[in-house]
Amino acid sequence: MATDHTSRLTIIGRVGLLGACLGIVLGLAEAASLRLPDLPVVLMKPYVPPSFWFFAPLLASGTFGLLGLLAGFLAALSKRRFLGMVVISVLVGLAGAYLALALQFSLSGCGWFTALHRFITPPIVFTVFFIWTLPALWDTQKPDTPLGFLADVPLRLWSRVVFAAIVTLAVAVGISHLPDRLTATAAHAASRAKQPNIILIVWDTARADHFSSYGYSRNTTPNIDQFAERGVLFENAISASSWTLPAMASVFTSLLPHQHGAERNWGLGNGPHTLAEILRSGGYETAGFNGNPYFGVNPWGLGRGFETYIESTSSLGYSFDAARIGGGLIEPFREEWLNGTRVNQYTAQQLNEHVYRWFDHRSDRPYFLFLNYNDAHEPYQVPPPYKQLYGDASREARHLLGHSDAGRFYLPLGEREGVIAAYDHSLNYIDSRVGELLRFLESSPDWSNTYVIITADHGEGFGEHDTYTHGWNLNRETLHVPLIVVGPGIPHGVRVRDIARTRQIFSTVLEMAGMKKPVLQHNSLSRLWNPGYKPSNSDEATVSEVVDNTAPPAPQGMISLTTREWHFIYRAGYQRNELYHWPTDPLEQRNLANLPENQALVGQLKARLLSIVLRSYRPWRNTRYLLAFSKSDFSPDEEALKSTPAIPDGPLLHLAAGAPQALFPPNPETPQADNKNPDLELLKSLPYEGI
Repeated sequence: MATDHTSRLTIIGRVGLLGACLGIVLGLAEAASLRLPDLPVVLMKPYVPPSFWFFAPLLASGTFGLLGLLAGFLAALSKRRFLGMVVISVLVGLAGAYLALALQFSLSGCGWFTALHRFITPPIVFTVFFIWTLPALWDTQKPDTPLGFLADVPLRLWSRVVFAAIVTLAVAVGISHLPDRLTATAAHAASRAKQPNIILIVWDTARADHFSSYGYSRNTTPNIDQFAERGVLFENAISASSWTLPAMASVFTSLLPHQHGAERNWGLGNGPHTLAEILRSGGYETAGFNGNPYFGVNPWGLGRGFETYIESTSSLGYSFDAARIGGGLIEPFREEWLNGTRVNQYTAQQLNEHVYRWFDHRSDRPYFLFLNYNDAHEPYQVPPPYKQLYGDASREARHLLGHSDAGRFYLPLGEREGVIAAYDHSLNYIDSRVGELLRFLESSPDWSNTYVIITADHGEGFGEHDTYTHGWNLNRETLHVPLIVVGPGIPHGVRVRDIARTRQIFSTVLEMAGMKKPVLQHNSLSRLWNPGYKPSNSDEATVSEVVDNTAPPAPQGMISLTTREWHFIYRAGYQRNELYHWPTDPLEQRNLANLPENQALVGQLKARLLSIVLRSYRPWRNTRYLLAFSKSDFSPDEEALKSTPAIPDGPLLHLAAGAPQALFPPNPETPQADNKNPDLELLKSLPYEGI
């Protein structure tokens, strides 16, 4: 083995180039595994944009190129050829282990891989590659170098080719992630259309009782407090579900989750019409800006109907997190030890900047603008000076928030208060950015003809019912959300105490846009703020649904009914029901379901809940949301086959849930996987959590 200075530099250079080449191949393989396979269940793998073809090999080539330089340096130091071969074998073994890690992540939805991944792990693949490369390198050795056949490759040509490939990848990544260049579709006119503009602002993971405008002790939302005085605030708005995808699908379609079908293992199909689709067909310009890096990305269906839809996949941080080097090896340590904001999502400020660029180039049509801020989602990381306004969560607590099974863990009182403080300053940060956005919009000449709706998709739990985060239950902390409506003709300073459904936003927006249909007017939120409004039995109750994908014996589905006085949560089995008198017990700490004196009430609420579900508008696209009902109640699959009940012509006092969809011709359905008997182990292998 040569030991002079030039030979050592040559060894280091060749092994570094070997590492870079391995990285390019590994990156392409990782991109192919995420972009190409048609997996048996839709969206069982993380979605990556087309630019990932460039980003993944660029990131991997840089990482393994540096590892190669390190391996080459160690190999050049050794005076023994065998030790040099071992070092290079380790480099190749690491490449094999990384490939296994990437495939394990991207193929986690394939049945054969789900069965094998318990036994074939990256350490085992590393060992196999190490054992294989050691004799292979030994067999190809020349007396003076541990590089074998690599010594025959012209170093200058090799380095130029690798350098050109890396530069090409970098340029392609840069071009694919340039800021969107939005151009106007029509010149601005002096006067705009009579139809009003409509803005829907959603705070992802925002529980109402942590807004200061809803009586919270901390001044978390001063801008929203002032804005709410200019319109109507709904004190008891209830979401259709306790996590993002079904909750937002219900807002956009007016349907309950079992009707629209959106769930963790498939998105919102083409069947139901969305707000954006309807408004766009009616002449509106539609633009959506979604900061949720999981279920806000295009394939899940929430972007349907938006001419402009900006989501996290257009950011470099999203691709970095999707790559196993970034998301699996670097990002967890960065989040845990540096307490940085998530790199895979747009912050509220970045989302605003996208809106400003779009606003300056929008057409002269009235617009429907949708924003979803994700900064209040765990791990509750926001930039200074909002980062530690009230305290902060510990590193251990943040780790539990992101990695616990079904959100079930225990935190001491001090740790829990730290988590709540971190959440509260996240709300304060979003409030500041929403305030900035509203001031910007107010400066536009057509502000006087603009409606603004502010709400949340769902709330957040802090151990009130033994779970943190959301999506695991249907208690009030995850269903009670803020809801504020401001605009022309809307009374100022009004607070509505009656139950409101976030599903009613669908009818409310269409009514604002000028669609005067009795079905919409009956479902609109405007009925609740009109003087003299008196709720009927059909008005005062709302249904919420969730599928709990935790392993048995945990419940596999639950459904709840919220009235002006009671919140009834129904699960299969008598002992698992919950009943709360929420006006006097807002945190729902006293379960009254099993008290003898309440059995008649429980029966009445269950019958009422069952009646609403049985009358709900067809088709039912996902009967898993109705798993709480046993066959002694009814068979959801058999009931789903029945035809849609006719919309009544009278006063519409008993309108079926989701009936506004009947106003629009059906869209062609998107085929979905069989959802009757899902594999629970397969669901647990999903790379997504309940967002």
